[in-house]
Amino acid sequence: MGEEMKKKLLSFAAVAITLVAASLTMAAPAQAAESPVALCGSDYYVLNSHGVSGATVYVLASQGGAAYNCVVTIKTANRGNASFVGASVETADGRSGTDQGNFLYYAGPVRISAPGQCIRWSGAGSNSSWWSSTWSYCN
Repeated sequence: MGEEMKKKLLSFAAVAITLVAASLTMAAPAQAAESPVALCGSDYYVLNSHGVSGATVYVLASQGGAAYNCVVTIKTANRGNASFVGASVETADGRSGTDQGNFLYYAGPVRISAPGQCIRWSGAGSNSSWWSSTWSYCN
């Protein structure tokens, strides 16, 4: 094999190794937080959940007696594709918060202070039909 051919083969091998190494170190696309606690905050814990079409609605409470609640709806289908999802929470005295729209991974977090209040938590999935709890978690 001639000297010129050896140089070409070595150059080709170097380029191939560089391309393989670069493809192995490329960053993966950003992923949404996978847990309701990661979305609401580490000072929250899950009280309950309810499945809706293509998603799960979670209600969480703050630790340490602060009487805060948080609701998130995390998609279980069509993740990464914008589609309707919603999360909502309201207190017995009429205060409320809602996050809804065409999102990639989740709706929320929706937080509310509810000392001495019962809450109603709600969520919607891919069929846009809302589910609501009964009044519960009276702080």
